[in-house]
Amino acid sequence: MYKPFLTGVLLLCSVLAHAESSVWRVSKGTDQLWIGGTVHLLPPAQYPLPAEFAAAYQQTDVLVLETDLSKMQDSSSAALLQQYLLYPAGTTLSSKLTATTRQQLQTLLQKHRLTLPQIEQFKPGMLVTQLTLLELQQQGFSSPGVDQHFLTQALQQNKTLKYLEAVEFQLKLLGDLGAGREDLFLQHALSDVEQSADLMDKTLRAWRAGDLVQVEQLVLAPVKVADAQTYQQMFVGRNQAWLPQIQALFGNKEQELVLVGLGHLAGSEGLLALLQQAGYQVEAVKTASSPGKTTE
Repeated sequence: MYKPFLTGVLLLCSVLAHAESSVWRVSKGTDQLWIGGTVHLLPPAQYPLPAEFAAAYQQTDVLVLETDLSKMQDSSSAALLQQYLLYPAGTTLSSKLTATTRQQLQTLLQKHRLTLPQIEQFKPGMLVTQLTLLELQQQGFSSPGVDQHFLTQALQQNKTLKYLEAVEFQLKLLGDLGAGREDLFLQHALSDVEQSADLMDKTLRAWRAGDLVQVEQLVLAPVKVADAQTYQQMFVGRNQAWLPQIQALFGNKEQELVLVGLGHLAGSEGLLALLQQAGYQVEAVKTASSPGKTTE
């Protein structure tokens, strides 16, 4: 009884695997929208972006993002940052770690001229995010990501903006990562931080090619194997929550471009697979003028 289902999943993955683009057109009948897989931080050499993004953006009335990025920079979010991403007074990160993990952390901190006391109040998700940003910035990742690039344009053009998640939800999600299992979470996450530049180089190549098989292998599979709970929190649960919101964008006269992190589109539990399973047609967008780029 399972063979038809498994065959369907395999066929579905093969349709989505070799897109040659990280922008997809999703349609049902004559109604359509676009979904683009984003990278949240880029090196300058990645500009201009693949032409498919601009082509989709120009055809849309509404830009849909994961969350309101402008509020992330707003001073009003400071209280939320402290509430969700920092430990209360008297609680320290190092008190939750084994000696081995603490030494691994101190070695990485020294690389960035930081000390343990400076980050003792950081919850694991906050710490890993900051260390990853430092690693990537050292490798020249200094330009806005795809979502920020188009948010800036949308604000300048007064384009309608919608969001899949509240800022508070994303901050709470980040603060909850590794809660109650801080040592295990950081064992894997710190190793990933040390390899983040190499991982991003490979991910950028897959992003430009629209190679979702490679994205799944690079981004999803390691998390799923090493930390299934984080995989569920970061990807599966959010994809399932976003699906009905994306479906609700159909049935109006507007054209939407939905931009989400590239990892949310790959795999049998990704948004593109979920949309196909729900009866939507999914096809890659490919323009003849899309330029190739290096990852240098």
